[in-house]
Amino acid sequence: MPTTSTALPPSVLTEIAALFDGAVAGHKTAGVTWAIIGGHDHDHAVLHHGAAGHRELDHGAPADGASPMDRSTISRIASMTKSFTAATILALRDEGALRLDDPVSQYLPEAAGAFETGPADPEITLRHLLTMGAGLVTDNPWGDRQEAMTREQFAALLADGLGHVHHPDTGFEYSNTGYALLGRVIDEVSGEDYTTQIARRFLEPLGMADTSFDAATLDTSRLATGHRLGDRTDATRFEPVPLDSPGVYGAMAGLFSTVDDVATWVRFLAAADAPAASVASHASNTSEASERGVLSIASRRELQQLKRHHAMPALPPGEDGSSAGFDRIRGYGFGLVVEQFPDLGDVISHSGGYPGYGSFMVWHRASGVGVVALANSKYAPATPLSMQTLRLLLRELPELLAARAEQAAPRTLEAAEGALNWLRTDDAAVADTWFADSMELDISRAERRRRLDAALTATGLGRSALDAVRAEDARVLSRAQLRWVLPGHGEGAPSLRIDLLMDPRRDALVQSLDTVAVAPRAMTRQ
Repeated sequence: MPTTSTALPPSVLTEIAALFDGAVAGHKTAGVTWAIIGGHDHDHAVLHHGAAGHRELDHGAPADGASPMDRSTISRIASMTKSFTAATILALRDEGALRLDDPVSQYLPEAAGAFETGPADPEITLRHLLTMGAGLVTDNPWGDRQEAMTREQFAALLADGLGHVHHPDTGFEYSNTGYALLGRVIDEVSGEDYTTQIARRFLEPLGMADTSFDAATLDTSRLATGHRLGDRTDATRFEPVPLDSPGVYGAMAGLFSTVDDVATWVRFLAAADAPAASVASHASNTSEASERGVLSIASRRELQQLKRHHAMPALPPGEDGSSAGFDRIRGYGFGLVVEQFPDLGDVISHSGGYPGYGSFMVWHRASGVGVVALANSKYAPATPLSMQTLRLLLRELPELLAARAEQAAPRTLEAAEGALNWLRTDDAAVADTWFADSMELDISRAERRRRLDAALTATGLGRSALDAVRAEDARVLSRAQLRWVLPGHGEGAPSLRIDLLMDPRRDALVQSLDTVAVAPRAMTRQ
């Protein structure tokens, strides 16, 4: 059940606020508004929020009438928009209006011949564009300046052809033009402009009233002015940037929003990984939207799966000249970045950089807890600030980001009691009941007994040590896999590890039951 408590310790909030305040004080951004997003166990979308700086600067000082950044500030979210475009493509797929592995040109005729592919290359598909796998040239910052491009101008661009950096489906290359193409596919397939489709399918049902592609439809008194960075180091470096108007390239970065609306979007996506009891108990707007089929849980999960791997630089070599590996696994899903960190585990995110603005949304998959930061300066450090905040929460409030314990299947627990009973008693009838036919073919029962006896001897334990072991005491590795660890007798003694794995049938039997003595150092790596 979700908790009604949203209180975070004042000391933690002070430390988080200092991160964002420091970015403004150090002239890294003119202003920033941020929020801690409630997770699967919270009934509030925002656990805490804060802001620093001003909505507009003029020669280093707040412009006349400019308000400080606050929770209600509207800012550009830039490439975070890609997640909305991808979600709309999947919604159309779910309705049977398109297929992800169809060529782009099937839905957008002017794309025929636009791609620089060879005779051995596949046609560029919607999936290639969604995953940044089309091989198109990375177009930051060029694409950021194309927002207002009309359909006719875009068709002319395609007629002139697009360059490439690698063969389709062979690597990752970030492409704003790829998502502009997806926006045009939405136009053609739905018969409506992509901005209308995204608003009707997501913004309106989720109650995201402060999110739009057109600033004129919002409360412009709350709009943060974007700033470029001049070649100075003090506050005078922030120079206002005029807004562009919505066009074809807005499908990759055109949305305006607030931290509250982004928190709503994050929770809608994150709910796909929540336990079933929590999915229906989120804030009512998210629950109702889910029930109306805005986007299925399965499709929301699909958005957040790693589809295209990013090549990461290796960590510096150690004394032996070899690298320890990589600091993370990183890749792209559909309009979202998917990463796995040694400390945080799975994290879903997307950043946004646009003329005058920087943004970032990130959430912890296991807990659903996240951070959003919206800043009104180009190259604002929204990403590092948000990741520092997430790690600060992990360090100071580890229970907040704790993963829910894996639950074993009832059949697994029932079989585990039988397997443990066989280890204690060597009862053939128990083995006949619970061991799969592969068990005897792999290792005879007699040899399993010898291996158990050898492990008990190595750990200094007697057979009686097994008497107190119960199925529910196991560490659950998956619904079908359990592990027990019994400390050895004496300081520094190896531990007894028991591993059980069920077979893949619904009425599963035990396919593996191993007993080994494991040294303490090895146990820390398990």
